[in-house]
Amino acid sequence: MSGTPYRAFKEKLCTFADGQAGIRNPFVIVAVEPEIEHRAVNRLSGWATGSNEPPIIDEDISIQPIWLDELLPQTKVYNLCVALGSETSPERIEGTMQDRLAEELVQKMIENEIDEEHLKQQSHVVLLLNIGSLYPFTRASELFDELDRRNVRSTIGIPYPGDDVGGKLSFFDGDSRHYYPAHQIPGPITERHLQQ
Repeated sequence: MSGTPYRAFKEKLCTFADGQAGIRNPFVIVAVEPEIEHRAVNRLSGWATGSNEPPIIDEDISIQPIWLDELLPQTKVYNLCVALGSETSPERIEGTMQDRLAEELVQKMIENEIDEEHLKQQSHVVLLLNIGSLYPFTRASELFDELDRRNVRSTIGIPYPGDDVGGKLSFFDGDSRHYYPAHQIPGPITERHLQQ
């Protein structure tokens, strides 16, 4: 594997898509310095859609970026919270979002974003991008859990804003937590990694 977390993330996605078994599922996660999350995911999206940035994607592997911030307004829970607006407290809105958002995002992915045949193919990579825009309403672990519960077999990659602290992931540099059994790329991706 390459010496940078950015390259190692892409290589591990390709390795899983080529058939390597994951801990439970072929799920990969990497930390990204929060201030460069958008630049990093734009680069990853470019790689996924054919920018010829290494590693080269094998012909039998497909990669699909899904922009979580664009999927958010399509969920019922988001629209309910917007409709309630000042009718309820910010704490209740946050609690409602935290209770339902991951489930509804995955439902939208399954219904509208990922082809049914791809849901069962490890050779199909799904990049879940801009997860930082969903904070504090959902976390990568909740999305992984829901994808696992729905029996999605695609290779899933999530770059998240935060850090890797001794094997625990820290979202937006908050408290470190033990994490869903996804393959963790030691990181984070920094500005320097995007310049290489």
